[in-house]
Order: sequence, then C-alpha cells, then structure tokens
Amino acid sequence: MIMPINQESVVLLKNVIEKKGYVHFPSEGFSMYPCIRQNDLCTFEKAPVLKKGDIGLFHTKSGQLIAHRLIKTRYKNEQLHYIFKGDTNLCWDEPVTREQVIGKLTAISRKKQKKVYMAAPFDYIWCWLMLFFPFSSRFLKKYINQKIVN
Repeated sequence: MIMPINQESVVLLKNVIEKKGYVHFPSEGFSMYPCIRQNDLCTFEKAPVLKKGDIGLFHTKSGQLIAHRLIKTRYKNEQLHYIFKGDTNLCWDEPVTREQVIGKLTAISRKKQKKVYMAAPFDYIWCWLMLFFPFSSRFLKKYINQKIVN
C-alpha cells in the first residue's frame, strides 16, 4: 500500500492519531495481498512499540506513505531502524527510523464484510507464514500478476 505524502501531512496524521486515537485510510495496490486488498479501509492506531510481524504505517524520505509488515529491526549508527516489506514484494523497503513511523494497523473494513481485526487467528497464521517462509512472496506476486491480466 503506497500513497504520496508531504511533511505537513505527516505531522497532521500524527496529530490526528494522537488526539483521536486512530486514522482510517483506503488501501491502494497489491503489496499486502491478501491481508490487505484493494480499497479496504485500514485503521491505524498509535504504535508506541512495533513487534516483528506488525503492519506499520510509515513515510519514506522520498515522500511516500506505505503500510508494510515489519520483518526485523537493526541498529545503524546506534539508532534503531525498522525493516519493512510488502507481503508480495520481493525486496525489503529502505530502513525506517522511529520518527518515520506513523502508526500500526489494527483493523480492516471490507465492503459487504464485517470488520477484520488484526488479532484474529488468520492474521497470526498469515503473519507467521510471511515471516518464516519469505519465498512465498514469489508465489503471491505470480498469482496477483495472473489475476490482474485476466
């Protein structure tokens, strides 16, 4: 899920989450399929702590707003960096600092379905599959490409 964003919008988003407790975003793209589907309404809340497998909302230095799964953390120049990756992407995203993180995905609303909370059993199973079988991204990518063409 990738959207363009400027620095003023980042500050606004962080303020909304701080005051309201959450923010909703419609999804775009297929990088988190099938966990997040095109046009799902994603709910992000404040994320004081992110753990491996969480889906974080962050902004890049190039001005993109992205929601991808946290794969691992590492320290670079004594500063914590998060490494995210879309479930169908073949490569990791550029390292992200704590300041670039806006929130954590907590729920998804789909048309004609009830709200899906990220603590549901399917999410745990899917998260485990994505973390421990990263090669599955290749199969997902191939499936999505075939689905888009047909």
